[in-house]
Amino acid sequence: MTDLLSPGEFIKQRWKVIRKIGGGGFGEIYEGFDQETEDNVAIKLESASQPKQVLKMEVAVLKKLQGCNTICKFFGCGRNDNYNYIVMSLQGNNLAQLRREQPRAIFSHGTLLRLAYQILQSIEAIHAAGFLHRDIKPVSSGI
Repeated sequence: MTDLLSPGEFIKQRWKVIRKIGGGGFGEIYEGFDQETEDNVAIKLESASQPKQVLKMEVAVLKKLQGCNTICKFFGCGRNDNYNYIVMSLQGNNLAQLRREQPRAIFSHGTLLRLAYQILQSIEAIHAAGFLHRDIKPVSSGI
Protein backbone atom coordinates (compact mmCIF):
# COMPACT_ATOMS: atom_id res chain seq x y z
CA MET A 1 0.00 0.00 0.00
CA THR A 2 1.32 3.44 -0.88
CA ASP A 3 1.54 6.23 1.66
CA LEU A 4 -1.31 8.73 1.76
CA LEU A 5 1.16 11.66 1.82
CA SER A 6 4.75 12.31 0.78
CA PRO A 7 7.38 14.56 2.38
CA GLY A 8 6.97 18.14 1.19
CA GLU A 9 3.19 17.95 0.67
CA PHE A 10 0.94 20.40 2.49
CA ILE A 11 -2.39 20.05 4.24
CA LYS A 12 -4.53 23.20 4.03
CA GLN A 13 -1.44 25.21 2.99
CA ARG A 14 -0.52 25.22 6.70
CA TRP A 15 0.98 21.88 7.72
CA LYS A 16 3.96 20.61 5.72
CA VAL A 17 4.71 16.88 5.84
CA ILE A 18 8.28 16.15 6.93
CA ARG A 19 8.33 12.35 7.19
CA LYS A 20 6.23 9.30 8.00
CA ILE A 21 6.76 8.16 11.59
CA GLY A 22 4.26 5.32 11.93
CA GLY A 23 1.50 3.33 10.37
CA GLY A 24 -0.66 0.26 10.61
CA GLY A 25 -4.28 -0.82 10.61
CA PHE A 26 -5.25 2.42 12.35
CA GLY A 27 -3.85 4.67 9.61
CA GLU A 28 -0.65 6.64 9.15
CA ILE A 29 1.19 9.16 11.33
CA TYR A 30 3.52 11.82 9.97
CA GLU A 31 5.76 14.42 11.49
CA GLY A 32 4.82 17.79 10.10
CA PHE A 33 5.69 21.46 10.39
CA ASP A 34 3.09 24.12 11.22
CA GLN A 35 3.81 27.14 9.00
CA GLU A 36 1.68 29.34 11.26
CA THR A 37 3.22 28.54 14.66
CA GLU A 38 6.59 27.24 13.39
CA ASP A 39 6.23 24.14 15.58
CA ASN A 40 6.63 20.49 14.65
CA VAL A 41 3.34 18.57 14.82
CA ALA A 42 1.95 15.07 14.44
CA ILE A 43 -0.48 14.45 11.59
CA LYS A 44 -2.64 11.32 11.78
CA LEU A 45 -4.45 10.16 8.65
CA GLU A 46 -6.95 7.50 7.74
CA SER A 47 -7.90 6.65 4.19
CA ALA A 48 -11.29 8.01 3.12
CA SER A 49 -11.96 4.60 1.55
CA GLN A 50 -11.24 2.69 4.77
CA PRO A 51 -14.39 0.80 5.80
CA LYS A 52 -14.06 1.55 9.53
CA GLN A 53 -13.67 5.30 10.09
CA VAL A 54 -12.39 6.04 13.62
CA LEU A 55 -10.69 9.43 13.36
CA LYS A 56 -13.94 11.34 13.87
CA MET A 57 -14.33 9.79 17.34
CA GLU A 58 -10.66 10.44 18.14
CA VAL A 59 -11.18 14.11 17.29
CA ALA A 60 -14.20 14.31 19.60
CA VAL A 61 -12.30 12.68 22.47
CA LEU A 62 -9.17 14.79 21.96
CA LYS A 63 -11.18 18.02 21.86
CA LYS A 64 -12.97 17.10 25.08
CA LEU A 65 -9.66 16.30 26.83
CA GLN A 66 -7.89 19.57 26.02
CA GLY A 67 -6.31 21.09 29.12
CA CYS A 68 -5.33 17.73 30.62
CA ASN A 69 -1.54 17.77 31.06
CA THR A 70 -1.14 14.15 29.91
CA ILE A 71 -3.06 14.64 26.64
CA CYS A 72 -1.56 16.07 23.45
CA LYS A 73 -2.76 19.44 22.14
CA PHE A 74 -5.32 19.52 19.31
CA PHE A 75 -4.55 21.90 16.39
CA GLY A 76 -6.99 20.98 13.64
CA CYS A 77 -8.77 18.33 11.61
CA GLY A 78 -10.50 17.85 8.31
CA ARG A 79 -11.02 15.65 5.31
CA ASN A 80 -10.69 15.52 1.56
CA ASP A 81 -11.43 12.92 -1.11
CA ASN A 82 -8.39 10.79 -0.15
CA TYR A 83 -8.10 10.96 3.64
CA ASN A 84 -9.36 12.24 6.98
CA TYR A 85 -6.77 13.92 9.20
CA ILE A 86 -6.10 15.27 12.67
CA VAL A 87 -3.18 17.51 13.63
CA MET A 88 -1.88 17.46 17.20
CA SER A 89 1.24 18.21 19.20
CA LEU A 90 4.21 15.98 18.48
CA GLN A 91 5.11 13.99 21.58
CA GLY A 92 8.56 12.67 20.71
CA ASN A 93 9.84 9.11 20.42
CA ASN A 94 7.51 6.26 21.29
CA LEU A 95 8.12 4.16 24.40
CA ALA A 96 9.52 1.23 22.47
CA GLN A 97 12.18 3.46 20.90
CA LEU A 98 13.02 5.07 24.23
CA ARG A 99 13.33 1.66 25.88
CA ARG A 100 15.69 0.39 23.16
CA GLU A 101 17.96 3.36 23.85
CA GLN A 102 18.35 2.43 27.53
CA PRO A 103 21.20 0.33 28.96
CA ARG A 104 20.20 -3.33 28.58
CA ALA A 105 17.10 -2.02 26.71
CA ILE A 106 14.99 -1.77 29.88
CA PHE A 107 13.60 1.14 31.87
CA SER A 108 14.58 1.72 35.48
CA HIS A 109 12.00 1.01 38.19
CA GLY A 110 11.61 4.76 38.76
CA THR A 111 10.89 5.37 35.08
CA LEU A 112 8.37 2.52 35.04
CA LEU A 113 6.56 4.00 38.03
CA ARG A 114 6.46 7.48 36.45
CA LEU A 115 5.15 6.00 33.19
CA ALA A 116 2.50 3.97 34.99
CA TYR A 117 1.36 7.05 36.91
CA GLN A 118 1.09 9.17 33.73
CA ILE A 119 -0.76 6.40 31.89
CA LEU A 120 -3.23 6.00 34.76
CA GLN A 121 -3.76 9.79 34.85
CA SER A 122 -4.58 9.72 31.13
CA ILE A 123 -7.02 6.83 31.50
CA GLU A 124 -8.65 8.59 34.43
CA ALA A 125 -9.05 11.79 32.37
CA ILE A 126 -10.61 9.81 29.51
CA HIS A 127 -13.09 8.19 31.92
CA ALA A 128 -13.87 11.50 33.64
CA ALA A 129 -14.71 12.99 30.24
CA GLY A 130 -17.28 10.22 29.74
CA PHE A 131 -15.36 7.91 27.43
CA LEU A 132 -14.42 4.28 27.91
CA HIS A 133 -11.33 3.01 26.13
CA ARG A 134 -12.12 -0.58 25.17
CA ASP A 135 -8.76 -1.56 23.68
CA ILE A 136 -6.19 -1.22 26.48
CA LYS A 137 -3.69 -4.07 26.35
CA PRO A 138 -0.64 -5.03 28.38
CA VAL A 139 2.67 -4.18 26.75
CA SER A 140 5.49 -6.58 26.05
CA SER A 141 7.91 -7.37 28.85
CA GLY A 142 10.73 -4.90 29.34
CA ILE A 143 8.61 -1.78 29.10
